[in-house]
Amino acid sequence: MSLPIPSARESAGFRPTPAPAPGRALGWLSRPAAVRRALALSTLLSAATLACTGAAWIVAARLIAAGLLEGALPTPPELLLVGALLLGRTGLNALRESLGARLGARMVRFWRTRLAAQALALGPAAGEGETGTAGLLDLDRELTRLTPYYARYLPGAAHSALAFVAVAGLTFWLDPLSGGLLLVAGPLAALLLALVGLATGAATERQWLAQTRLSARLLTLVRELPTLHAFGGTATYRDVLARSAAGQRETTLRVLRVAFLSGFVMDFAATLSTAVIAVWIGVRLFGGTAELAPTLAALMLVPEFFGPLRALGADRHAALDAEPLAARLRALLSREAAPQGAARVAAGVPTLTLYGARADLGARVPGTLSVVLTPGTHAALRGPSGSGKTTLLRAVRKHLPHAGEILVGGTPLDTLEAAPWQARVALVAQHPRLLAASLRDNLRLSRPESTDPEVWAALEATGLAGLVRGLPDGLDTALGEGGTWLSGGETARLALARALLSGADVVLLDEVTAHLDPASEAQVYAAISRALAGRTVLLATHREPPAGWPVLTLRGGGG
Repeated sequence: MSLPIPSARESAGFRPTPAPAPGRALGWLSRPAAVRRALALSTLLSAATLACTGAAWIVAARLIAAGLLEGALPTPPELLLVGALLLGRTGLNALRESLGARLGARMVRFWRTRLAAQALALGPAAGEGETGTAGLLDLDRELTRLTPYYARYLPGAAHSALAFVAVAGLTFWLDPLSGGLLLVAGPLAALLLALVGLATGAATERQWLAQTRLSARLLTLVRELPTLHAFGGTATYRDVLARSAAGQRETTLRVLRVAFLSGFVMDFAATLSTAVIAVWIGVRLFGGTAELAPTLAALMLVPEFFGPLRALGADRHAALDAEPLAARLRALLSREAAPQGAARVAAGVPTLTLYGARADLGARVPGTLSVVLTPGTHAALRGPSGSGKTTLLRAVRKHLPHAGEILVGGTPLDTLEAAPWQARVALVAQHPRLLAASLRDNLRLSRPESTDPEVWAALEATGLAGLVRGLPDGLDTALGEGGTWLSGGETARLALARALLSGADVVLLDEVTAHLDPASEAQVYAAISRALAGRTVLLATHREPPAGWPVLTLRGGGG
């Protein structure tokens, strides 16, 4: 290993990823082309529905006026015409609702696919930060809450906007005075709905936060229950969970109260406006200043003006419920993955060169490292907690974007194709993930074609062969979820054997001995030195590294 490179070559810039504004997240949900196409088709169906409705009520009003004023009975063709128009309206409404339901299901599938692709692109980094692994799974489950937004709210918003223009215009054509009243009452009702919506949005945001906290605390309680029992902390945490549940219940009730208020406001505005228009039409009819047929048609159209607004108000909670979910989804999907290239590095253990290298974490700036790691170097990476040791290891494996410069055999890391490079780099975490499968399956996870002699060779190199031979089922011994019957040192050495079996040229170790006693730590270090000789090893640790290992220190950093 050469001496650290002077800091003059360190990179100073980083590219923060701004968090999305929650209020703008719903507009982002509407951007996909499939949504725009579906809304365009839904708007056409709405226009046809309104045309059938308007024509039906105009014909019906004329038939009623003719019967009252002239005693003329409607003919069968006229009745069939009205029936056909109303039947067409019903069919078009059903078709529009079916289109909305298909759009909801399709978009949930679309966002779930995008979420899975982003999680795979980010790798382990997808489960970090505010989202966390549990939060990532929770976000995937909660995607079904977007269905009402796509199925009802978006088509309903387009329908209500079109109905506002079409019905108001038709009413104004039939009876200008009634149309003028609608043009006054409609915006007032929309304004009241918007004001109530602001209060509902704030309450929904608080309810979402309370529910997320309750879910996280419940998950923590279940996961750490043995530890809490061991130290007598169950009573304290029970109180914390009870307070969280009470807070979530109170915020949910607030949302329901505001939602009921929203429905009352719209019903009151629609009923009052309809009553005022009906009284005004009746006064003019008795005064002889209005004709029965057009004013009756205008009155029959008034519910068609307020009906879509009332439905939109009822569905407003779907948008408010989707908004915090959309903000979290957008925040995750907007996170920058490591740049992808097409270059490859020649076979063999490469030279790693870092100039002011650090993981690019946006606003939080970790420490930087400048060093040249020649093939076969075993080095320890030191630094205080939070200085960026783990994230730098993940940046080297192309799980995170990086700032500064990282060269692999002289080739910039950003230009490398991710999959071939990641196959040549093994990352052993502080808490290795073990599957609920056999020992053989866990060891061959990165290279399923490994033969049993190769598996035994890896176990011999890491000092686990004796333990495995003593098991009744040998390599077929089933591990519980997380390898619960293995000790900490055995789990660490099993992870090392898996890394060795992968054939990786570069092995990155993240605090693999942090939870071990000195004797177990010495055994793991001996296994590393013996099994990984000739390969480049970079060990992130707070402890003293093995004797003879160069110590690298992260410089700077902060948030």
